[in-house]
Amino acid sequence: MMDYLVIGFGNTLRGDDGVGPRVAEAIAQWQLANVRSRSVHQLTPELAAEIAQAQTVIFVDATVQGETVQWRAIAAGAEAPCTAHYADPRSLLAISQLLYGRSPQAYELLIPAIDFSFGETLSKTTKNNLKVALEKLKKILGSDLQKA
Repeated sequence: MMDYLVIGFGNTLRGDDGVGPRVAEAIAQWQLANVRSRSVHQLTPELAAEIAQAQTVIFVDATVQGETVQWRAIAAGAEAPCTAHYADPRSLLAISQLLYGRSPQAYELLIPAIDFSFGETLSKTTKNNLKVALEKLKKILGSDLQKA
């Protein structure tokens, strides 16, 4: 069982929406023994198997709400959206519980974003927020998540 699973999701062809995958790719380069990261276009039900193997899962995504990087605990929620091709983090936790008998401790790391136009470039604002998010994750992945 792995300690941490970081899932960065978003569309890398829509500007700032690609910040989640970029975070996951950066974490993969850190090559931490207790951390696995996944860079995905969108959350799908198939991720529930990996989620069930983690002690803690961190979902990383862009957000248009707020001006600072947001960190919050989340829990399984069957009422969250889930289809054959898209799932919400809470619904993935519920699927993990239903199919594998466990729903790990989970968090969202939401990175403020402003430009979702076509392209692979992050806005200056989101680049700065990406740096903040990575610094936060460096501290979290090496410490007790309860103190984050």
